[in-house]
Amino acid sequence: MGSVSYLLRGAKWGSMLSKCLPVFLCCVYLLYRTSHQRGRYHKFILAGLLLSSLGDACLIYSHLFIVVIGSQAPCRTSPPSSMARSGFLTGMAFFAVAHISYICAFGWSPLNPFPLAVILPVEGLIFFTVLLPELPGLLVYLIPLYILLLGTMVWRSLVVPLPRDAWLFAATGGVSFMVSDTALAIDKFCTPLPYAEAVIMGTYYLAQILLTLSATDGTEQHREPRKKKH
Repeated sequence: MGSVSYLLRGAKWGSMLSKCLPVFLCCVYLLYRTSHQRGRYHKFILAGLLLSSLGDACLIYSHLFIVVIGSQAPCRTSPPSSMARSGFLTGMAFFAVAHISYICAFGWSPLNPFPLAVILPVEGLIFFTVLLPELPGLLVYLIPLYILLLGTMVWRSLVVPLPRDAWLFAATGGVSFMVSDTALAIDKFCTPLPYAEAVIMGTYYLAQILLTLSATDGTEQHREPRKKKH
């Protein structure tokens, strides 16, 4: 009970509500639009949205990981930076699983590795020249794993065989997610960016809305290849 009361006293409910609500509304909209027929694609997109909401909550409320996992309130003398780092790592873990869910939605056919010719060099350049010199401790190993999942999600969103409009939503959503996470990483670990919050949250919400729309543009036609123009 002590850990629960600490959680209730320390939670930033206003921030949590304002940040998590848009993604939660995406979940509600997706459930409503697919109530009559919900296939594999819809379910994985929905799971990704829910996992993202949990990641948002952890990033806002840095003590969540310590309270839930440790089953007790942290000591008053616990370093704030250590608590914040735990919340950040837990949030990153939830977002990593969310990307896995999105990857499962997009699937692996057709393989089409050509987008990797752009994605991998861009990710490598940003990580090795910008992020790596600034990353502390364990993040030197964890951030590359997250970047790998993020890049894979973007790759699969660019080649997923959806109808034209749904494919455009998915592809733009994937790229927007990468822009948001890249801006967040640079702003957090390297140097403050101008209008950082607007850029990070704007592209993040855009990504989640577009991924939601990709799952509501039709039903199980999502696995049909796009028709090529002749």
